[in-house]
Amino acid sequence: MKKKSGTSMYDDEMLNTILAVFEEIVNILKENQNNDSLFYDSANVKRLLNISDSTLFRIRKSQDIPYVKIGRKIFYPKSFFINTLKK
Repeated sequence: MKKKSGTSMYDDEMLNTILAVFEEIVNILKENQNNDSLFYDSANVKRLLNISDSTLFRIRKSQDIPYVKIGRKIFYPKSFFINTLKK
């Protein structure tokens, strides 16, 4: 691919602006990776406890595990697992 000779100052400014925006996006994504969420979803809990869908359903229905349902998705507080596994 040939590069045009004589790029305008506007093109250089636009490129610098785009690069700055991408750099900001990358920094935000890196910060979000370090911040753990406060909840696990069902897939995380099943993987953590090595259980099936039906087992998680039974545990949830027996009220042995706290959960929050938002729409059709179920979330489990991370603090419950941290405190339970410490004991």
